Amino acid sequence: MPTLSNPQDLLPLLGSVATADDPIASLEKRGSVFSPSLKSNLQPRRVVKPAQRLAWNQAAAKAGRITYTAGKHPQIAPRALGQGEYEFSAGLKTSAANEVLAGLLASGTIPNTVFLDEILSSGEIDLLQGAFVVDKPGGRISRFQVTAPPTIALLRDGFDRVALTIPFRLNFERISHIVTGDLRTVVTFATGRLRLSVGLVTKIVPVSVAARNLEIQLDLSNSTDARLELDANSPVKRVNPPPPDQADGFAILLQNALQQKLAATLRMTISASIPLPIGKLEIHETALLTRGDAILVGIKVQGTPSPGNPATLTALFPNTDTNFFTRVHDSVLRLIVQSAARSGQLTAIAKQTHPDAVIDSADIAFGNGTIQMITTGKIVDLCPLGVDLGFTTTTTLTITLEGTRIRVQKDTNNDLDNTDVILCVITSLGLALLAALSVILTQGLSLASGFAAGFALGVVGVLSVMMEFDSNDFALVLGDGGDNKPTFIELDFPIPGTDLLPTLTGTFIRLDESTMLIAAHLSTRADNLNTYFYVQFLEPDSLGIARAMRGVTVRLMDRDSPAPAGDDVVMPAPTTTHSSHHLPTGTISTTIKTTYERTSDETVQTATTDHAGRIRIYIPRNKLASKAGNKVVQTTRLNVDTDKETTGTIRTPVSEARPDFYFRVTRPNGTIVDTLQIPAGFFLNFQSARIGTPTQPRVISFGGSGGVIVASKAASS
Repeated sequence: MPTLSNPQDLLPLLGSVATADDPIASLEKRGSVFSPSLKSNLQPRRVVKPAQRLAWNQAAAKAGRITYTAGKHPQIAPRALGQGEYEFSAGLKTSAANEVLAGLLASGTIPNTVFLDEILSSGEIDLLQGAFVVDKPGGRISRFQVTAPPTIALLRDGFDRVALTIPFRLNFERISHIVTGDLRTVVTFATGRLRLSVGLVTKIVPVSVAARNLEIQLDLSNSTDARLELDANSPVKRVNPPPPDQADGFAILLQNALQQKLAATLRMTISASIPLPIGKLEIHETALLTRGDAILVGIKVQGTPSPGNPATLTALFPNTDTNFFTRVHDSVLRLIVQSAARSGQLTAIAKQTHPDAVIDSADIAFGNGTIQMITTGKIVDLCPLGVDLGFTTTTTLTITLEGTRIRVQKDTNNDLDNTDVILCVITSLGLALLAALSVILTQGLSLASGFAAGFALGVVGVLSVMMEFDSNDFALVLGDGGDNKPTFIELDFPIPGTDLLPTLTGTFIRLDESTMLIAAHLSTRADNLNTYFYVQFLEPDSLGIARAMRGVTVRLMDRDSPAPAGDDVVMPAPTTTHSSHHLPTGTISTTIKTTYERTSDETVQTATTDHAGRIRIYIPRNKLASKAGNKVVQTTRLNVDTDKETTGTIRTPVSEARPDFYFRVTRPNGTIVDTLQIPAGFFLNFQSARIGTPTQPRVISFGGSGGVIVASKAASS
């Protein structure tokens, strides 16, 4: 092996010993031969504590394949945004949206029964009644029942509306008013479909300071062109249905009634939450339209050139199996990481590895099958005579598809400003330090971009995992395909308004010049992670017959004071400590008293019962913990010499991982009753679970020995 005589000869070899405690000894063991003059210049010049060396080595081990160069000064040359191109776009096929609509009906977010006779006026009912020919007389329009999940279909390309079809049964009932209430007898009915043209909107949901989600929604308040179509075998028929070019006034009546019933939920989310890879950047423009059998969204952010052109939005599904995609242009990520470098955010992250690290600039770009992240900075005074160690670190992720497997290769290049600092890098353990910096800065870029959300849909989900992985074989994380189509990503939180968790399978990744496309098959599964309460409240009437408590306010409460028997939170006993110390101002005597106080019962969520006395409450599993009370620390300081005394009190919450739930119900007459004494309505040390179902809710009946009247409405808090 040739003798190594100058520092430049070392550069090709340094990557193999980056994590070695003694790089020179390691190279010699591998057969490298050093000239005497070079060997004398390679003596360690700075002693690094073992714990620091271990931390650097552990981080550097995640840098992938490491190389070192000098004086190359690498740069990124990404493709500029095209005219009218959106930085971020997403697409969802209508089949996926219809799966969500089915979940909204199953959960009760879309009610399956609307009492038209309680919403429409008597005159409106008469007008609507005249639109039908009944096969059996004696009935009056009453209940509108949704008989199957609503579906959407596209009206035309480039439109921001879709056709919503609601299958229904319209009952004609004989209503008898008796002592115990209304008795409804179905005389006949009509079956068919209510068709509406409804608007599409987007909703931006903040998740954290640097992360936001996008949701695609139907806006039922923006409904037009209502049409009422009856089945050919419907017992009840229409009288002279209007032609297609004329308004259907009777369908509009039904549309208005539905809007009144759905007043609180006129906007319905029909997509999973899609994380936006835009960090804190302001959204400048949003486009939403339909094309083919898909709904497409485009987003422009502040700071990028030219307005967006909706004509540039195309359905980028790579195959027939995918029904969801997200695409991002690296220009938006460049804005984020460049800002993070200018603001000092990346310097603060780098200082976790070395206190004298400074990051001057950062950049990121997508290439053909690659993601490149580059940072330029220095370690101040690391080298002898107070010379800074300047560097440019480039991390490259190379992504390849091998059948249905996705493989990621990670490479890290550390380019030194010049050859003069090569010896400094070796003798000051700069090898491991620079490699460790590359790893933590890659993760810092991920954090600055809002990618630290763990598993998430689309671009953010892939980048958040890719930028933090520490293995060359990524197949186990992204799924290895095959007949069983393993799940690529499972989310912890349901699609809004449903009991369904979104999942992705059959993931496709493509990196082109400056763009990244993620596509997959979006599906759902039953949520077994979060908490759902489906509860029906009954109360006997004057004759002792159990009746639904309709339209009453129900509060889900956490029992804290007094603590219930068996509560898993036990407050410690009070303590008092005394101490004294001498200061120039005198002798200070300090007394610290620590006590614990129970706080009053807190309201967790509030709901209103429907016509059948039912409620639905959803609690995400990361919001289940509550507050059991406060830790109270009272500190009294007495200056013995001056007799001056000061007292301060600090209260800190005592958390309760497993709350003690019960319900508090406000009756129409203002009295309040709770379920503390009802076994079916008290949940001691509750853990995430499902209580009841939409079709079989937990039934809580007041009256008799059940329920405790708390107070009148006027007296309650």
